[in-house]
Amino acid sequence: MRAREASRIMSEAKRLAPRLVAWRRHIHMYPEPSMEERETAAYVVEQLRSLGVEHIQTGIGKTGVVALIRGQGRKTVGLRADMDALELTEETRAPYRSRKPGFMHACGHDGHTACLLGAAAILQQMRERLPGNVKLIFQPGEEGPGGARYMIEDGVLEKPRLRAIACLHVDSEVSSGKVGLRRGYDTAQTDDIHMVIQGRSGHAAAPHKGVDSISVAAQALIAIQQFIARHTNPIDRKLLTIAQIRGGTRHNILADHVELIGTIRTLEPAGREMILKFVKQDLRKLVGAMGAGLRVKITEGYPPATNDDRVVDIFGEMGEKLLGKRNVVEVPEPSLGGEDFAYFGRAGLPAALLRLGIRDEKKGFTAPGHNSRFDFDDRRVLPIGAAMLTATAWRMLETF
Repeated sequence: MRAREASRIMSEAKRLAPRLVAWRRHIHMYPEPSMEERETAAYVVEQLRSLGVEHIQTGIGKTGVVALIRGQGRKTVGLRADMDALELTEETRAPYRSRKPGFMHACGHDGHTACLLGAAAILQQMRERLPGNVKLIFQPGEEGPGGARYMIEDGVLEKPRLRAIACLHVDSEVSSGKVGLRRGYDTAQTDDIHMVIQGRSGHAAAPHKGVDSISVAAQALIAIQQFIARHTNPIDRKLLTIAQIRGGTRHNILADHVELIGTIRTLEPAGREMILKFVKQDLRKLVGAMGAGLRVKITEGYPPATNDDRVVDIFGEMGEKLLGKRNVVEVPEPSLGGEDFAYFGRAGLPAALLRLGIRDEKKGFTAPGHNSRFDFDDRRVLPIGAAMLTATAWRMLETF
């Protein structure tokens, strides 16, 4: 990419700032849960058409939208943004806060979608010099269902076939105005765990005549954490978090059974296998020694996302061209959060995720993702995201 093209991309992104903010705030006000993003998808289509984008497909992966910017050449690369919101009641006082009680864009997907619309606008204007085609993927269902997988099954990687793909994700640990690069593992393998400890009900005043499943559950929780802390490699990055405990009917009856529901997050496969073996086999013996039974159900989630070094190099190069070297930072540690963008890499594509900084302590934007007070300075952040996506797509076409 020549300097004049990089300069134009950044200039166009800044010029688009009012539209980027309007797009993001409209989407923020009308959040929709995973795989139900019908209004959001319709809004995306409406905006794409207003930009002059002609090649648009809907209903890909149920509620996904795919658009194609045709440039000058046969090669095609992809850019992806997620569209779904979370089941969370917003507690910000922003004038654009959620209009749908119980739902909120608390992970930045509204911003991701606005940035991709911005990239569409710039690429559409520059298509006569664009060295190939760019497929814009507006994806449903990142927050659990795995909408990326459904879009892949519906053929999003083909016709035309993608050579590489990139996306961005806002990051509340990276300062606003900067972008973060991460090599290797970026996000974790996610597995859901549902355990049922089966005891035997009885009078709470005579616990020896029953099997107190709550007491057994407490011992099981301690055993799990003790096992991870002392019987797995401490260098491996992993955790098992129990987020829900359900059991009991009233104050004077031993709980017949207790449910323990949570998540397992791992990066290294060996750590994952050790945890699964412990909860499926060894923990059952411990629970049995206390007179109870144990049922374990593991639901495999997203695979770990691993960034391709070549795409990361492009992020870094474009970040320095557009923002200056001091605004491109290394992200030192992967996240144990999950991200279904991993499926694109698993499909054999060079793929990587860029971190878009949103932290601004002076303006009070410090809340992490999945927090009811999550927000960011969209006027400052969105032009950077749109420019980075545009330049990355352009450079991927020159590289792959």
